[in-house]
Amino acid sequence: MKATVSVPPAHAYGADEVPPSTPEGMSIEDAIYHTVHSHPGGVAALAARMGMSANTLTHKANPNTTTHNLHPRELVTLQHMSGNVTVLRAMAEALGHTVQAATPDQYGGDPVQVFMELQVEFAEFVRSVADPLNHDNPVSRNEMRRAEYQAAELQARIGHMLAALRGRMRQAPGGL
Repeated sequence: MKATVSVPPAHAYGADEVPPSTPEGMSIEDAIYHTVHSHPGGVAALAARMGMSANTLTHKANPNTTTHNLHPRELVTLQHMSGNVTVLRAMAEALGHTVQAATPDQYGGDPVQVFMELQVEFAEFVRSVADPLNHDNPVSRNEMRRAEYQAAELQARIGHMLAALRGRMRQAPGGL
């Protein structure tokens, strides 16, 4: 059984802290519009990189247009060419998920080294959470950022460990 905890923004941040700058609750349509229209060089520059006309991209990014839409491959190209993954984040949020950048395996798939690094990262994550819990003061913005960073690093190491295991799997009969 899973539990969900929701903390209103007014209670999630201290009086001296501002909420994060990432817009919460942005619709996918708005994320597409803002990605297209906030690109350095404008719509024309982004459209040229994507291999389509600026007029077509403008119509496809317009949230009020129902006849022109970006194909999933175009959405990936839009985000790749713009360097902006706000659309992906909006899609993940709509589905109840989060997005984080993947970090490549730094250990060449050596499972023992990856396992040791996983344990070290777990200890760092535990320390980043335990330190602010050991005092009676509210958790600071820096302490929260540290814990979030360590959580992301731990998740990356878990991915590395799974990749190392996957690399040592026995081949299926018949090359499948």
